[in-house]
Amino acid sequence: MSHKKHNKSPEQVALGINKIYKSKKIESYVVLIVLAFCSYAIGELSFFKKFGISALIIAVVLGAVIGNFAHHNVSLLKKTGALGVCTKQVLRLGIILYGFRISLSDIESIGLSGVGLAAFIVFSTFFFGLLIGKILKIDFLQSALIASGSSICGAAAVLASESVLKGGSARVGVAVCTVVVFGSLGMFLLPLTQSFFALDERLFGFLVGGTLHEVAHVVGAGSSIGVEGATSSIVVKMVRVLMLVPFLIMLSFGFKKEEKNGSFLNQIPWFAIWFLIACGVSSMPILNTDFALSVIKPNIAVFDTFLLSLSMVALGVNIRKDMLSKAGLKPFIMAIILCVWLIVSAYAYIKVFC
Repeated sequence: MSHKKHNKSPEQVALGINKIYKSKKIESYVVLIVLAFCSYAIGELSFFKKFGISALIIAVVLGAVIGNFAHHNVSLLKKTGALGVCTKQVLRLGIILYGFRISLSDIESIGLSGVGLAAFIVFSTFFFGLLIGKILKIDFLQSALIASGSSICGAAAVLASESVLKGGSARVGVAVCTVVVFGSLGMFLLPLTQSFFALDERLFGFLVGGTLHEVAHVVGAGSSIGVEGATSSIVVKMVRVLMLVPFLIMLSFGFKKEEKNGSFLNQIPWFAIWFLIACGVSSMPILNTDFALSVIKPNIAVFDTFLLSLSMVALGVNIRKDMLSKAGLKPFIMAIILCVWLIVSAYAYIKVFC
């Protein structure tokens, strides 16, 4: 009895490989979700809260560890498409839900001068950062990501900007590193300068909220300057976060490379518009009752932090140790200059307009 040898066509082989990756997709999501959950849990520990190290920062570190020591698993995560979904759709949903942390009453509490401070800091710091990046001969995308992290809300702003500019994981890793280093230093050092700046508690809160990188950094620093200062610092910081909407629209129309067959509507970062809608919904009376403030909003914030951690894990997986060494010292020099700019410009604005 003769046996015929059946050779599979290239199409059949490719189909078989795709089936394997589809079967591994659930496993890939489980791995990323577990890492994100671990990041969130670690971020809730008192030690990390004390030092202003948020779950997002822990997530990118955990992702980078996996990316550098489990190359086979990283390849699988990429081919199943799990990384792509987490760094795009999941990220954008996380940014949208971030809007529920802000309400119109928060904005009213700091007045026009506080809103003006937030807008001034965000846009002046970004463009000043681009100028410094050009002087230091840092490539545009790297400069833009570092400047966005410094000017708005740290790692979350870097993520949001990357989703528009497509800067890549290596640049994201460097930008997040600058946020971690200089935001953490500022959280500890800035409260020590309260007597030097000779500002009352509320206005010193403006300075803290207008200069520090992460929301966690502002919360940490604000807790040591009194109740009124802590409140004003957090509100100013959250209004800086709100500036993410016009900022992303500006990036999309002014700096994003035009895509082929790209229409006007395709250029709009719709997730930024939904972020603004979420802020409006957050201001509704039904979401400002005692129950909503103690149960609904905190749970939305927890879920949102988890989604952003999931995105940061996925981005971290793509960061290799040689990427940071190749970046050199220039990005960190730029970040130092931006820190000085943030403090000097915010103080000058407060003395003139507040």
